[in-house]
Amino acid sequence: MRLFVTGTDTDAGKTRVTACLARAARARGTIVACKPVASGVTPGSAGEDAERLGAAAGHPPLVFAAFEAPLSPHRAAELEGRTLPDGLLERVAALRADTVLVEGVGGWRVPLRLEPPLWVEDLARATAGRVLVVAPDRVGVINQALLTVDAVRRSGLEVAAVALSRTSPTTDASAATNADDLRMFLGLPVVVVPWMPVGPAGEVAEAAAGEALWAALDPT
Repeated sequence: MRLFVTGTDTDAGKTRVTACLARAARARGTIVACKPVASGVTPGSAGEDAERLGAAAGHPPLVFAAFEAPLSPHRAAELEGRTLPDGLLERVAALRADTVLVEGVGGWRVPLRLEPPLWVEDLARATAGRVLVVAPDRVGVINQALLTVDAVRRSGLEVAAVALSRTSPTTDASAATNADDLRMFLGLPVVVVPWMPVGPAGEVAEAAAGEALWAALDPT
């Protein structure tokens, strides 16, 4: 399985959802979980997102371009006088394993580079798989999820499912109906990924949530 994980916005819960999938994938063969581009990364490190994905997948962090400023990559690179490395898309396309998970940066319409133009959508195309849309399970998510799914489909790519991520132990009233509404409007599997603590208990919860996601993505 090759899967690109995008979000309705930054901090939607993409890394947590990708980590859940990575833990579940370890029982299904080889696994690569990659964060090709990241911003807001401490210099000299791979970044929290890549480190979390690597830990869940059981391999070293995998990131191809990391920038310090917590901005859209095209602006973060400009501040550092850098650009994205040559062959970025080729490196994504060359990832090989029984399960390949590629996490985007920010939302679907985030620019990675202005000249020549490069967008998150291009990372998804290079992944050459389906797209999983991650959305925060809170009021307003119906609009955000419908717009994002529509944008992915207009790009000619297949949306596999929507993951409703609960990034806090508390929820608002919309959480009682968001999943049902999105299933009705989108005709797609919608999986609620619960909030989980950090530490060993969180790792167990990640694996359990990953199994629920796998059941939606690969019902056979």
